Amino acid sequence: MQRIDEQTSPTPMVKEIDIPEKLLLFLRQKSGVRRKFDQKKYSVTELIKCPRETFYKKTGQKPEETLGESIQGMWSSLRGNFLHQLTNAYSWNELETEYKVQLDDNKSATLVGRLDMYDEKTKTVLDLKTTNNVLWQVKQQMIPKPEHILQVQCYYTMFSKIIPIEHLNLIYADMSEIVVFDVFLKDRTKWIANRIEILETDLENGIVPMAQENSNCKFCKFQSACQSQGKTAGVKNRYNV
Repeated sequence: MQRIDEQTSPTPMVKEIDIPEKLLLFLRQKSGVRRKFDQKKYSVTELIKCPRETFYKKTGQKPEETLGESIQGMWSSLRGNFLHQLTNAYSWNELETEYKVQLDDNKSATLVGRLDMYDEKTKTVLDLKTTNNVLWQVKQQMIPKPEHILQVQCYYTMFSKIIPIEHLNLIYADMSEIVVFDVFLKDRTKWIANRIEILETDLENGIVPMAQENSNCKFCKFQSACQSQGKTAGVKNRYNV
């Protein structure tokens, strides 16, 4: 029998293809590169954060150096990376999905979300937040933060179409303590659509939203632009949870 050399065969048994999207996503995450979304595509974090920050990002405002690039900021980020290894406790982690959002006038948008962890046995979504002085923040009733509750409820709305979800857990961790909160289930379909509608309207009309001041402001890359604009400027109450 004549042996056919597979390397010189006119019909090769392999062909080169594009790098799988999951591998590219992993490399981007580990190297600090974040995916950029167009105006019709939002991440959950873009919806729940200060709308002015999202507006600046979507309109191409140049970011500036902030505390995030300082030693304190870098240590905070590195600490978060250390603690984020907790997600490896679950075989189902870093789950992503894209959720279609129906808007007015037959328009639509896409919402992208990623679960830190999912327990298939108890049907629980677990979202990890790394911070400092966890127990002190609990005593001061600073956590759980409303935006974090909203975030996991958005995940419930998105992922319940794909996997069974009966519980939502928020996990706050520092270098010595872990505290877990159980969040009640709530469908955020209407809130998601309304939030995107308002953002889209502001983007189309060049309306700068009112700033929502919180503890994350010191890490924001648009502090100068925000201060020059005036934090109280903008339409009030339109972005309330």
